[in-house]
Amino acid sequence: MNITTTFLQIDLQNLFFEARNKNVKIDFEKVINHFNSRETEYLIDAIIYMVRGYGFDSQKFEMKLKNFGYKIFTKNAIKNYKNKKISYKQKYDINITIDCLDRLNDFNKWIFMSGNGGFTDLCKHVKEKGKHIELWSFKEAYNSTVEPYIDKLNYINEDFFYKKPKVSVFGFHKNWGPK
Repeated sequence: MNITTTFLQIDLQNLFFEARNKNVKIDFEKVINHFNSRETEYLIDAIIYMVRGYGFDSQKFEMKLKNFGYKIFTKNAIKNYKNKKISYKQKYDINITIDCLDRLNDFNKWIFMSGNGGFTDLCKHVKEKGKHIELWSFKEAYNSTVEPYIDKLNYINEDFFYKKPKVSVFGFHKNWGPK
């Protein structure tokens, strides 16, 4: 049996805003378990690129992700002192590109979770190097400019979301209370 080496990169900022628009939360333990459970693939690395916001301590979240097996690359949100707004649009495009190109000889399949069309040239280059490309995106956020270069498109769905507990009309979880 041939084993395919895979490299997983997750553009958290892109996914976070799309998940928030859908009012869902991504369960990153389910994500990494999904890719680790593929019998014919070996996950050589899994990296999440995230922006740290002001007024929110993300250390517990980052530690949780590390415990699942992810490497975490962070940047701080940028504060614009002229208009006193905080920008979370700090981009990781260059870092994602460099990390992918640095590992190009180490993997056969690149799994990328983002809907960002800014990676079209990277997809084209990776494809020209003979690599298989699997893109995961929210259907509403998918940018079709990458389509000629990807081998498989998957839409992020409820399989990767946290399941909300069923709540009664009184606000109690169905399993709470006397038995």
